[in-house]
Amino acid sequence: MKIEINDEIAEKCQLDEKEALTLLAIALYKFRGIHGSLAGKIIGLTEFEFHNLLSEKGEAINYGIDDLADDIKSNDL
Repeated sequence: MKIEINDEIAEKCQLDEKEALTLLAIALYKFRGIHGSLAGKIIGLTEFEFHNLLSEKGEAINYGIDDLADDIKSNDL
């Protein structure tokens, strides 16, 4: 998939490609419920790095018992 943002709009929003991908990853995490590891992969971060990024931006981290169980099963811990 390829998403294009008009240069004029990107400039007005002060977006570069990395920031746009970061915003997309955060939105998918918050509003579509994707796992932190998948959101991190969108921007080249580990799950824990992504959670740190969320914390830096003042966003809530959605990490429950099911996430822990998934991490244990996939050896992400």
